[in-house]
Amino acid sequence: FRSLLARQEIRFNAGEAKGEARFQLPSEQRNSLTRLEVEQGDSAASVVLVDERWRRRPVGLVSGESRLADQPLLGKLFYLGRALNPFTEVRDGTVAELLKRELAVLVLADPGKLEPAERNQLDGWITKGGVAVRFAGPRLADDTDALLPVQLRQGDRIMGGSMSWEKPAKLAPFEETGPFRGLRVPDDVTVERQVLAQPSLDLPEKTWARLTDGTPLVTAEKRGDGWLVLVHTTANASWTTLRSEEHTSELQSRFGI
Repeated sequence: FRSLLARQEIRFNAGEAKGEARFQLPSEQRNSLTRLEVEQGDSAASVVLVDERWRRRPVGLVSGESRLADQPLLGKLFYLGRALNPFTEVRDGTVAELLKRELAVLVLADPGKLEPAERNQLDGWITKGGVAVRFAGPRLADDTDALLPVQLRQGDRIMGGSMSWEKPAKLAPFEETGPFRGLRVPDDVTVERQVLAQPSLDLPEKTWARLTDGTPLVTAEKRGDGWLVLVHTTANASWTTLRSEEHTSELQSRFGI
């Protein structure tokens, strides 16, 4: 079954062999596009088949703060935006606003404790196949809610500060059975603060990445047809030197973002 999404006329001036047309389509329509065709064309050159390389999956970002901060490098969404913009259509807003349209992934950069209505709406979206990624931060450390893949200890762990004997921790190699398998662990990445998971029998199977001391850095839980993921440190540079950009292209292809 095929249906026409858009039609655009291209005019060639005398002596010109090239024309240009621009299609302005909402992302939902653009991502359903499968072919471009010259009407009444009678050769294979009149048809272009469209695959995943043409699609830009919509990703929602929630932080509870404006992206136009006085110090953008400290903003919760700065590095996420840089990492996602080349591959996706990035949208900002509240949980309720963003879930009014289709999304591939919803990212929450420590927006604070979610209200019950937001939590229920987000949980229902995940159960139907959505992927939600939460990043930790001071707000989550001070006041957690139930929409997490693991239970957290109150507060956060500080490593390398003036009041701590511990040195900043590094990432452990990724396990071959996890979604990050095959990715190189950068030698210069350190984590100074994290939220800690409560020990449980199912914690090892929910852990996607960990620090060299064995504490979880990324945990996840399958909920219905979707996934709830928690990164136990911040999305910006306040708790870690970890950045989102280096492996985004490979992870984007693995998770279909």
